[in-house]
Amino acid sequence: MEIEELLMKALTTYDKSRARSKQVELGVSSVGSCRRQVWFHLQGEEKTNDTMRLPALMGTAIHTMIEKAIKDIDWDNDYELEREVSFEGLMGHIDLFIPSIGAVVDWKTTKKAGLDSFPKMNQVWQVQLYGYLLSKNGENVNTVSLVAIPRDGDERQIKIHTEPYVEAIALQALSWLEDVKSRTEIPDPENYAAFCNLYCSYFGDKCQGKGRGSR
Repeated sequence: MEIEELLMKALTTYDKSRARSKQVELGVSSVGSCRRQVWFHLQGEEKTNDTMRLPALMGTAIHTMIEKAIKDIDWDNDYELEREVSFEGLMGHIDLFIPSIGAVVDWKTTKKAGLDSFPKMNQVWQVQLYGYLLSKNGENVNTVSLVAIPRDGDERQIKIHTEPYVEAIALQALSWLEDVKSRTEIPDPENYAAFCNLYCSYFGDKCQGKGRGSR
């Protein structure tokens, strides 16, 4: 077995064993992304594209390291890590919840070039939905935070966005999702072909991306 094959087989096998990778329900992170991609997921369509895995695997590694590091210093168990929470068929895995102050935190790995557009609306929707799911499960939520960690940068480029938890914003995200669920015809794709080709599981026969004409 070649070294590259060994490396990727080991990494992908590990990633497939994770709870998030086995999740069948639509995840909160999909809300506000490409409507066609979400529609295919909701319809149970078979995936057609073996997407690029390394960026996601690097993100997983960073998340795992942060989780372990926080566990090592949290002697009072004030933090909840990788908490799975659901409500009415929507599921989320929350990176960090601090019950004592009602704070939700989501780590985002990115490139430095992506920091200028951080956070995007779907990322804000995601973390607000985490707050919504927690509140519906009896937790008090006050703030939500997104933390951008650049894979090609250093700690000086870490960018943090914090805002109050607002249920109305979460309801906007849920309205978007209900619109996709109600579609009887396949929605138009919303991302460009280069992105779709690399990172969408449905690229190929089912969809050729916005930039190359849609089906």
